[in-house]
Amino acid sequence: MNFIVGIPYVNRPDLLQRAVDSIKPYWPNTVIIDNSEQQELRNHDISSKVEVFIPPVPLTFTQSMNFIIKKAKENNCDVWMFMHSDAEALPGVADAFLETIKKIQNEGRKWGVIYTYYDTLAAYNMNAQKELGEFDTIFRDYHSDVDYYHRMDILGYERINTEFGDKIIHQNGGSNSINSDPKRLQLTQATFSLYAQYYQTKWGGPGGKEKYKTPFNQ
Repeated sequence: MNFIVGIPYVNRPDLLQRAVDSIKPYWPNTVIIDNSEQQELRNHDISSKVEVFIPPVPLTFTQSMNFIIKKAKENNCDVWMFMHSDAEALPGVADAFLETIKKIQNEGRKWGVIYTYYDTLAAYNMNAQKELGEFDTIFRDYHSDVDYYHRMDILGYERINTEFGDKIIHQNGGSNSINSDPKRLQLTQATFSLYAQYYQTKWGGPGGKEKYKTPFNQ
C-alpha cells in the first residue's frame, strides 16, 4: 500500500517535534507543510527526518490539505494521511494503525476515512477522494472538516472509528496553533460564525441537520 502523511505546521516547533518523533515508521512517507510566517523550519533539523515543504506564501488549512491530496496523486498513493502538528501517537500506535488501514483496504470496503482520536491522525482513501473532490477553500480551517465528511456521507463512504481513540494525545486539548498566537486566536473568534453561516447556506442547515444533498441545493 502506497501512502503519504501530511502535517501542516504554523507554530510550536516543540509540539511538532513530538508529533514527528511519535510516527517514526512513517518518516519516509511524511511531508510537513511549513506555513509559519517566518519559515521557521527552513534550517530546522527536523528536515533530516522528514520532508519539509515551504510554500511561497503560507497556506491555509484547506489549501494545505489540498496540497497533501495533490502530492498523494503525484505519488500514485492508495491512501493519504493527515496528522495534527500538536498530536502525539503513543508507542507502537503508528505501526498498528497502519496495519489496520491495510486490513480495511484489503477487505474492499467502501471507506472514506479511518479515525484515531477523531482526525488528530487519520487516513483517507484516494478512491473516495476522486469522487469527493478537494477541500472547499472558502473555509480557512474550521467547518471544512464537517463539509468534507458531509460529502463523504452523501456518497456513501464509511467513516470508521478504531481502537486508537485513546492512544493519540492531543496536547493541551488541541488548538495549540491558535491558542499560542493572539492574532490567530482573534481571527478565529472573528470568523468562526461567518464560516458556520457559509456552511449552513451551502448545505441548508448546520452540521448534523443538513437539508441539501448537493451544495446550495443546485
